[in-house]
Amino acid sequence: MENYFEANKHRLLEALLPLMPESKSYNTNIDGLLIVKRDNPVQSEVCLQQPILIFSVQGEKRYAAGSEIIDYKQGQIVFQGAPMPCSSYVLKANKETPYVAMVLTVNMQLMTEVIHLLDNVDTSAITQSYSSLGRIDAGRELVECFIRLANLLSMSDNDMKVLSPLIIKEIYYFLLKTDLKEKLIPFAITSSQNNKILKTINYLKENYYKRFSINDLAEMVNMSPATFHRHFKMVTTLSPIQYQKSLRLLEASRIIQYENATVSEAAFKVGYESISQFTREYKRMFNVTPKSKIL
Repeated sequence: MENYFEANKHRLLEALLPLMPESKSYNTNIDGLLIVKRDNPVQSEVCLQQPILIFSVQGEKRYAAGSEIIDYKQGQIVFQGAPMPCSSYVLKANKETPYVAMVLTVNMQLMTEVIHLLDNVDTSAITQSYSSLGRIDAGRELVECFIRLANLLSMSDNDMKVLSPLIIKEIYYFLLKTDLKEKLIPFAITSSQNNKILKTINYLKENYYKRFSINDLAEMVNMSPATFHRHFKMVTTLSPIQYQKSLRLLEASRIIQYENATVSEAAFKVGYESISQFTREYKRMFNVTPKSKIL
């Protein structure tokens, strides 16, 4: 028996493909929504990805966040709850059947509003830490929400401004009825362990070039160093040191490519003292030396 997504996939493609004549990513007039089309298998460059929902409409993709890798296919939704160094690879796509996806930046404030409207929400998960990545099959309600969001892209700006937040809240509501709720709730509730880790992640993003101790970060969120290290690695799959290193290398890559800086200038600017160490770690992350431009 054909599932609901398969029976209605054509409605999504009919709404999206006319808006994407080329094989690339498109910003939309709906706040936080990106639509993506790829005509062939391709790997993306490493970037710092903000919390997102990825709804795969067609094709297959491999997604790497931190040290965790997840494969997903059409009709599935991927959630990433923390800002993470990420890369992806389109596994299955061609010009006749391109990879198509809707990528929605997660609005944690809106998510929290939805959670507070619900009765009998199980918040026991907030004392635990959960990995940033999760994946589900999209059921009938979520498929219909994304179809309405896709159709909204061809409507007026006023329609988009007024209706898109309502549809996005509806998406969050139905996601909270799925197995993803154990990941969504801990990231949205401010008293949760995951949200405390998000606080230190935001600190690291702003201060990636500085030296710090695990004790300093742990004290910031009232955890013991050992507890903090365990929770941080559970959420990000990386240690705080590895996470900071990723931030430094990503910023160095940006500086080299867009500010015409030398390798040594970029290395010192992001906090490295050894050029050889910088070069070695850069190549490990990007698979090219820092003298080479990432395409």
